Amino acid sequence: MLGQLLLQWGRRGVLGGVFFILVVGTAVAAPDCKTVNGSFVLQTVTGPACTSPVGICTTGVYKGGIKGNSSFTGTSLIPTADTPTTSVLILTGDNLIETPNGNLLTKDAIVFKTSGKGEFAEVDTIVGGTGAWVGMTGTLTATGTFTESGGEGRYTGEICAP
Repeated sequence: MLGQLLLQWGRRGVLGGVFFILVVGTAVAAPDCKTVNGSFVLQTVTGPACTSPVGICTTGVYKGGIKGNSSFTGTSLIPTADTPTTSVLILTGDNLIETPNGNLLTKDAIVFKTSGKGEFAEVDTIVGGTGAWVGMTGTLTATGTFTESGGEGRYTGEICAP
C-alpha cells in the first residue's frame, strides 16, 4: 500500500515537473539574435588625443550590418614568451561604435603581428550600448591588417536583443 502511494506521488511529481518545465519554458522568450557581417577601415590616433595607457588608439568606419564611426582605446599590451620569435602581441581595449541609432560598446581581445602586414585577429564582446543598442549582447570576430598608418578588416558575429 505504501509502495503504491509513493509510486503514485512520484508519477505526479514527474508529471508536475514536466508540466512546470513546459509552461515556464515557453513563457521565457529566447533572445532575438541576428548575424552581422561587414568591413571596417582604421586610422591611427596619436598625441594627446590618444588616452590609452599603452599608447594605442584608433578611429574607424564600420560598414555592413553595423554602420558607424568607431573609437578604440587600448587598455593592455602583453608580449608572450613567443613574441621575440613571432612578433605577435596581445592587445585588449575598449571600442565605442557610434551608429545612427545609438552607441555600441565592446571589450576587445586582439592578437596582432607587429611586423610585415600587421595581421590581426580579434574577439569583441558586446558589453553595453545606448539607444537601440541598450541591453544587446553578443560577440563579433574580426581579421585584418594594421600598421602605423592604419588598417582594414572584416567582421562577423551575432548580436542578440534582450
